[in-house]
Amino acid sequence: MVNCSEYSAGKNARIIEAANAEFLENGFAEASMDRISARAEVSKRTVYKHFESKENLFRELIQRHWAKCTAPLMVHYDKSRGIRDQLMDLAKAEGQIMTSEEVMLTTRLIMSEIQRRPDLAEENTEKTDFTAAFAEMLKDAAEDGKLKLSDPKAAADEFLALLKGQAFWPVVFGAPVVGQTEMARIIESAVDMMMSRYAT
Repeated sequence: MVNCSEYSAGKNARIIEAANAEFLENGFAEASMDRISARAEVSKRTVYKHFESKENLFRELIQRHWAKCTAPLMVHYDKSRGIRDQLMDLAKAEGQIMTSEEVMLTTRLIMSEIQRRPDLAEENTEKTDFTAAFAEMLKDAAEDGKLKLSDPKAAADEFLALLKGQAFWPVVFGAPVVGQTEMARIIESAVDMMMSRYAT
C-alpha cells in the first residue's frame, strides 16, 4: 500500500518532469501552468499546492538540475592509482554530463534565463562553478608529488576550459550536443595537455 508521503512525492516528481518538458518546449516566459498540469496528469490546483508559482517551479527545476550535474563529479584522489587514469575518470564524469542531451538542453534553457535575469545570475553563480572537484583532485595529487603546480584552482579552471570550450559553451549557444566519440577525443586531448604541463 502506497502511503501519503510516497503518493505526494510521486506527484511532485511528475510535476517537475512535466515542467521540464514544458519549459524546454516553450521557454520560461511562454510556459503554461495549465499545460504543465495536463502533462503531469494532475489538477492545476495540485501543481500550485506543490509549487506556489511558475517562478518557484522553475527555481526548483534549477536546483535539481545543478544537483544532477554535480553528482557524477564525486571523484576523489587515490594514491594507489596513476594520476593520468584519475584525470581521465574525472574528465569522463564531466563528459557524461556534457553528452547528455536532456542535461545540456536543460542547461541551455537555464543559462538563457540566467543571462536575461540578474536575480537568477546572482543566485546561480556558485552553483554553475564545477571546479571544486577538479581543484581538490589536482591539489591532492600535487601534495602527493604526482603533479607539479602551485595553484590548483587555476589549473582546475584550465582543465575545465579545455573540456567546456568544445563541449559545453558551444551547446549553450545553440550547437548540437557532442557525441560520445567526439567527447572521448576531447577528454583524451585535455588530459594529455594537463599531463604535459603539470606531470612530475
